[in-house]
Amino acid sequence: MGQNDLERTASVFHTTNWSMIQSLGERDGPGYEQAMQALTARYWPAVYATLRRMGHRPEEAAEVTQAFFAEVVLGRSLFHRADATRGRFRTLMHAALKNYLLDQHRRARTRTAVHAVRLGDFGAEEVFLASERESDPDQVFERRWMLALLDETIQRCARYFASTGLDAHWEGFRRSVLLPAMTGAEAPDRALLARDLGFASPQHLASALKVVRKRMKIVLREVTAETAVSPEEQDDEYERLVALLA
Repeated sequence: MGQNDLERTASVFHTTNWSMIQSLGERDGPGYEQAMQALTARYWPAVYATLRRMGHRPEEAAEVTQAFFAEVVLGRSLFHRADATRGRFRTLMHAALKNYLLDQHRRARTRTAVHAVRLGDFGAEEVFLASERESDPDQVFERRWMLALLDETIQRCARYFASTGLDAHWEGFRRSVLLPAMTGAEAPDRALLARDLGFASPQHLASALKVVRKRMKIVLREVTAETAVSPEEQDDEYERLVALLA
């Protein structure tokens, strides 16, 4: 394995534009199940958050989210309708959700036997919504989507540093950078944190944080490239992710 390969994460998806969506070309093709699970995990929280901001109760929003993914995203193969020349896929997803909701007012919901949908923790989404100040459903969709990308980036980085035996590097970054940025908490004293994590000095901790920042930038690029239509869109979403950490 060459140096360039080592610079990638252990993810099955790499930095080809729309690589995740493109891997859904055939239901029986290699990587289909992994890609479907990954894309569903990336998009469903934004759908659920939108429904909640539109006034749906938690139970109702969860039911509609499940039905939307079963009937539209999977049942009507929404991912297969993605076209990189027609704009962002999440715009297609957002429009499909609105059309689905309108359709529910015109007819009784029908249940069909479709691919099982495995979503995540709706309770965790309620925690997010309780602290989210944005009330506009469309803006919440965008923001929750970006946070899903950031969460994916964080998970990949955590796995990378665990697999390379640099857990202390990641823990130092998590405590001194991530938590303050995402919760507003005060950053811990560097000297105390260095001692707690076993670094020889605050300077050694600072060097470790630089290593993590470099890895974060690489993974941020990977994640944004997976569903970006163009280099310009990838740069835009990369900058928006960086801003979330500022």
